Amino acid sequence: MSDLTPENQETPDQAPVSSAVDASRRKLAGTALGVAAVFTLSSRPVWANQCTISGMMSGNLSAPRGPACAGCTPGYWRQDHHLDSWRQTGFNPTDKFNTVFGVTQYVKSDGTPYTLLEVMRLLNGSGDPISTNLGFHAVAALLNAAHPSVNYGYTSGEIVDLFQKNYLKNGAALKDSLDNLNNRGCPLN
Repeated sequence: MSDLTPENQETPDQAPVSSAVDASRRKLAGTALGVAAVFTLSSRPVWANQCTISGMMSGNLSAPRGPACAGCTPGYWRQDHHLDSWRQTGFNPTDKFNTVFGVTQYVKSDGTPYTLLEVMRLLNGSGDPISTNLGFHAVAALLNAAHPSVNYGYTSGEIVDLFQKNYLKNGAALKDSLDNLNNRGCPLN
């Protein structure tokens, strides 16, 4: 018995595929290729939070519920006149990066650990012991996740877990993912 359905059958209820693709989703998709470990941070359903990496990658174009996904850049968090925004996160600029993230690599040449603010100010560009700008974006992600007015999609604990599981395996891809999350628009300005 053969199937008599034409191969290129179009039905009236199918919407034409638009050639315009959301640029931010395309950028995130390009960045995320090969970073499967980053996507497996949590197993919550996509519809539970469209602000996570997996939620954004799902391509769900339905109207999001609640406030828009947001993230303040590292440049925001490191400025003197924005240090007051740290208060609501539960983290201080003087907290040690290694202690907060549970790692040992972020130390100065004299062996003392960098603070969160020092990572943001001194390791911007070159100097990151793992991957260029990884710590810089990790601190911003941590603060975004912890701030009650930023709809980031992750908790600070999940950011720490994400960092610990991925910083040695693929630091550059982790940095790229955090960079994208941190550049979704800052509601604190």
